Amino acid sequence: MIRGKSMRGFLLSILFVLCASAGASERDRIRLAVPGFSHLTTEAGDGIYQKIMARAVANLDVELNATFYPIRRALLVFEQGEADCIYSSTEALEKNFRKDELIFSFPLGKFSFFLFTLKNNPPIASVSALQNKQVGVVSGQEHFLHPFLENHHLDVVWSRNDALNVSMLEYGRFEAIIGAIPDIRPYLDKLSYLPDRPLLESFDRLTCHNTESNRAFLTELSRELKKLKRDGFYRDIAGPLYVEFDDDEPGVYPDS
Repeated sequence: MIRGKSMRGFLLSILFVLCASAGASERDRIRLAVPGFSHLTTEAGDGIYQKIMARAVANLDVELNATFYPIRRALLVFEQGEADCIYSSTEALEKNFRKDELIFSFPLGKFSFFLFTLKNNPPIASVSALQNKQVGVVSGQEHFLHPFLENHHLDVVWSRNDALNVSMLEYGRFEAIIGAIPDIRPYLDKLSYLPDRPLLESFDRLTCHNTESNRAFLTELSRELKKLKRDGFYRDIAGPLYVEFDDDEPGVYPDS
């Protein structure tokens, strides 16, 4: 009888250890929504930000379960709590969450939106100059650009990517397009714009729900990302798409 109790106790101890291990593994698993941004995040997983992330988490005890979506779908997945974190999208999400509900990493990169027209054409200084004109914008970017598009009576045509927008501009379909640097840099030799007149400047980060496990993850991740940035890894991976920014940009908390 004593032997039976001892065996039962031993089995219960083993079960407890297995459950605890499973729980720890679950805490270390991050569900990551990946919206598609030209050259930066791809369905194949070989985008610039994905390469930076892979290098950073190689030194962390964490498992990333990344799923690629179109931009709108990725935002919805995150908003519904089906993903712990999402690439970029901080500004797009802030209007649907309280400030204390979101946390974010040290930047993966910097971006700026501009108005573009064809090379050798006069650059366009403001959205108001495009009243009732057709303007090409990548679908999903309205979440970032809404303040600049509303109340201007633009004929916005939503397209799949920057390459298509540039082609439509060349065919005379669009009067102008709105695009982000660095995404649109491969096509800049065909375009005219005002570098000192961005519509929006911000940073691409990993944005996460504000939970204890996510705070711990982003604290470690931001440390690794900052080191990679300072060591020149960002520049090496991004090449001509690299945009310089301050090494001391905050991460994890908006006021950190």
